[in-house]
Amino acid sequence: GIPLFGGNSTFAAAKREIGASSALQYRARFIEGSAGTIADREYNVREIVKQAMGTNAVQDVSLATPDKFSCLLSPAGAGQVLSVDLLTLARRQEKIDEQHFHCAEVVRQIVAPINQNKPQMTPLPPQQPSSKTVLLKEIETASLYTLEDENKVRCLQRSATFLLPSQQDPLAQQLWQMSRGRPIDVRFYDVTYTRR
Repeated sequence: GIPLFGGNSTFAAAKREIGASSALQYRARFIEGSAGTIADREYNVREIVKQAMGTNAVQDVSLATPDKFSCLLSPAGAGQVLSVDLLTLARRQEKIDEQHFHCAEVVRQIVAPINQNKPQMTPLPPQQPSSKTVLLKEIETASLYTLEDENKVRCLQRSATFLLPSQQDPLAQQLWQMSRGRPIDVRFYDVTYTRR
């Protein structure tokens, strides 16, 4: 329910994001790899964050590999710096035919504030004063790509976010127990990549 999603204000903000009029537009880049064409993770994360969180939200990228991405973020208006690690736990891709390609990925997301003198902005309800709240989530994303022509690829994407247990944070542990292994957030995206 809404408390597991992050409360009323987080839920209301997510609802405002819905619809074509609020569509996020960003630049993306793909590169040739040993296994074929792959997304340039560092470039794409920087571009998405720039559009979603502010032009200067990415403060630093310390590591960008296919299986781990680490950066420092300072979202516009948040008043703090966050350490973000994305660890790929599982990945699978399958070429269906010449026009269809499917892939799925499970990523562990670890977000921790590093500027402890400024107020906390977390998607979880407020808890007892603690400046070291670490948010642990797993995100499952399934993407169905369709090559429409040589300059356009469409992707139908489903992303589900799951809470993880925490031994250090009793509230996070309680929220994880309340979620009963169900996703706290499921989003569907219709993504179009156009070559320019």
